[in-house]
Amino acid sequence: MIRRALALLILPALPAFSTPQDTTLCALASKLAAWMAQNSSLPALAACPPIQIGTLPEGDALRAQAGAYDPATGVITLAADLDLGSAYGQSYLLHELAHAAQHQSGLPMHCHGRLEAQAYALQADFLTAKGLARDAAILRVMGQQLGQCPGESSY
Repeated sequence: MIRRALALLILPALPAFSTPQDTTLCALASKLAAWMAQNSSLPALAACPPIQIGTLPEGDALRAQAGAYDPATGVITLAADLDLGSAYGQSYLLHELAHAAQHQSGLPMHCHGRLEAQAYALQADFLTAKGLARDAAILRVMGQQLGQCPGESSY
């Protein structure tokens, strides 16, 4: 916790984006959503979802996360220290946009693992396209590990 706090003190402050009307963040989200629609089976998003930069929802699983999508509200929350100027940072916004598209398209939400696997695969494809093959490989493995639904077997 102290390391994260120190890192936040060292990193330059990101502008606070809290509404979908913020043209800079929505422009980035639109470019990423267009890339997603061209490079996956997910549909283009109907509109820029609400995106906020700040504290992620509480929970043990979220401590290391860079973003979260809330299907109940449609809001994407990104960690304050996420560098959206980098392909790596943008890949996390793309990951959350994938969840928004999954929800918008009516994909069944009962198997969180399958949704995560699809989002991680898309994120890995994006990083590969940006020349970050090593980062992509790590995310691809994470997606494969998370990609099963309860009761399914990998053999």
